[in-house]
Amino acid sequence: MKEDLINKTPSELAELRLKIADDYSKAGEMKVKLMRLHAFYFESFREDVKSDAALERKWELTEDGLKLMEVREKMKSLEHKLSAIRTLLEVKNNEARNQY
Repeated sequence: MKEDLINKTPSELAELRLKIADDYSKAGEMKVKLMRLHAFYFESFREDVKSDAALERKWELTEDGLKLMEVREKMKSLEHKLSAIRTLLEVKNNEARNQY
């Protein structure tokens, strides 16, 4: 991936950044839906469990709980990719102006 990014032009990097931002947005929308399900789950099962921590572990074992963890990690990964592209664009622009 690193070599792929380095060899891209600033326009290609900007286009890639837009695509990743779109993916991040969609992941955020999915996270909101899963957080709502998380709240409903807590409301439904809180009486059956002794602590919030135990209920959280129980939630994490559900399919939706696993999806929520996956979405959170995917969003972190996308944030790092966006940051790397932003830095690379800045370097390439400065190189183009002989300022680097």
